[in-house]
Amino acid sequence: MGAFKSDLREYVRHVRSLRAAQETSARSFVAGLRYPLAYRQPIWTGSPTVIEGRERIEFAEGAALRVGLGAFGLSTRRDTSIIRVHPEGRLRCEGVVSLQRGVRIVVDSGVLELGPGANINGFAKILVRERVSIGACCNVSWDTQLLDNDFHPMVVDGVEQPMSGPIVLEDRAWIGAGAIVLKGVTIGESAVVAAGSVVTRDVPPKAVAAGSPAKIVGHIDSWR
Repeated sequence: MGAFKSDLREYVRHVRSLRAAQETSARSFVAGLRYPLAYRQPIWTGSPTVIEGRERIEFAEGAALRVGLGAFGLSTRRDTSIIRVHPEGRLRCEGVVSLQRGVRIVVDSGVLELGPGANINGFAKILVRERVSIGACCNVSWDTQLLDNDFHPMVVDGVEQPMSGPIVLEDRAWIGAGAIVLKGVTIGESAVVAAGSVVTRDVPPKAVAAGSPAKIVGHIDSWR
């Protein structure tokens, strides 16, 4: 009986060792596919991340993308972040930028500009056809959408409307959770967009906008 238990323990140790080696090998293989050495710097990843068009991501000196390295209790380590930069698009990173777990960024054409200290929270979606510019120290909360294109033509009073228009978030703009910012909108410096708002018009600096469509409901001096 003692010999049987000893053999069983040895077998269990062998199986565990083999499984650990297989898991390590698999992780290394997947990491090599997703983040070969050229992809690791200046892009830091902490959770599953898919990056397409890495060669179309431009970095200023000292700039870096921190992808999936943090969350606000609303995501797990399994939530995948996606960054796709198509051949006609560019992503420009001007400083150290944080993209939390589960973000979805697609630059179909045009340019996405990310300023130093910008923070894009989990499950935010940014779709670019013309230009989206996010200034320094901006905070884009979870489940937000920045869409600079209608993705289909619209005719109003017999006049075809422009399908796209640039979105600009000036420095320290704060976009609340679940808000949607549509084409052609500028959010002024230190302005705040309330959670769940739909922004179709410009928001002046230090203004507070809320509602659908969003309207100015107040002003602030600063936020932290």
